[in-house]
Amino acid sequence: MSKTVSISKNYDEALHSAKAVLKSGGVLIYPTDTLYGLGCDATSKKAVEKIYALKGREKGKPLSILVSDYAMLLEYCAVSSAQERILHSLLPGPYTFILPLRKPIPAATGATIGIRVPEHYFMRQISKELKMPIVSTSANLSGEKDAATLSDVSRPVSSRADLLIDGGICLYGKGSTVIDLVNMKILRKGAVRKGDKFEWAEGD
Repeated sequence: MSKTVSISKNYDEALHSAKAVLKSGGVLIYPTDTLYGLGCDATSKKAVEKIYALKGREKGKPLSILVSDYAMLLEYCAVSSAQERILHSLLPGPYTFILPLRKPIPAATGATIGIRVPEHYFMRQISKELKMPIVSTSANLSGEKDAATLSDVSRPVSSRADLLIDGGICLYGKGSTVIDLVNMKILRKGAVRKGDKFEWAEGD
């Protein structure tokens, strides 16, 4: 049975355990501002393959990643001045941005990647301390219901993860809004923080 650690009851243990799992090439389920995510070291081919197998996800479909902050985003993505203005106005937030890759990583299958800096602090701290981009995909089997609480994660997924991090109910309780900054348009309407503006997006 997978180990579960609560952020509210034992933050230090949750942090230590999550870092140990990621460093060893394992898979964890974790809370974000939007939904519970399934993650691993996005630079490890072996770990990324575990996520594909666990989710039953098609191999050609890319996985998004999360990073600690804008500085780490720049390590992995090329950003124009127009894109930079948008990113600065919306990060951290409930958004996944499609951007050109600077260097290939196993989580990406093409020249672009979906990248997040979530509002939820926990995984940002882990990414920062490990200096590691972390796979950020919904904690469910492909095509199944999203999870806004840890108990929403189906048993076939939770039982195969190495560690479950309980962070209570996710703030937004719906998937991130996916914003293609290459073509300047919104690909998927999801969670939106109150007051955020998207006037630059076509057809918004």
